[in-house]
Amino acid sequence: MRYLYLFVFVLTVSSLAAQRVLLIEKLNSPKTTKLYVGDYIQYQLVDEKDWYGERIYDLRDDTQALVFPDRYVAIEDIAMLRQGKPWARNIGLMLVTFGVSWSGFALLGTATDGDPETGYERSDAIVTGVAVGTGVLLPALFGTKRMRFGEGERLRLRILDISF
Repeated sequence: MRYLYLFVFVLTVSSLAAQRVLLIEKLNSPKTTKLYVGDYIQYQLVDEKDWYGERIYDLRDDTQALVFPDRYVAIEDIAMLRQGKPWARNIGLMLVTFGVSWSGFALLGTATDGDPETGYERSDAIVTGVAVGTGVLLPALFGTKRMRFGEGERLRLRILDISF
């Protein structure tokens, strides 16, 4: 039985041994953001205006390079990273759902109440328009965070191998 425990321990330790992480470090701050193999990133290279978005295939700590399925990118060649903010997308989706539901229930109530004096009013359309408009604008205005790297910037990228 103890050999079984030893075998399980060796498998567990060997699976943790080769973990590499991409750190986003801020100057004079102990907090870091960690990105792992398999995470999706959007990045912009130095002297280019195009954004590229890919999943990290591997991290090379010896050359300080990110490995994607079709290329290698050195971390000093990355000018900016762009990350989505999930709170903006989620709240925006909730507001759009609320606005559409408000109009749907107002139309359903108008059609089924049997009272000819009630109907879909302008206030229902205003509530729907404000909710949907805010829900669409919120992710557009606050949906992404851009982090700039390079000379004179407060952020830097670093790849660490945290194997045991």
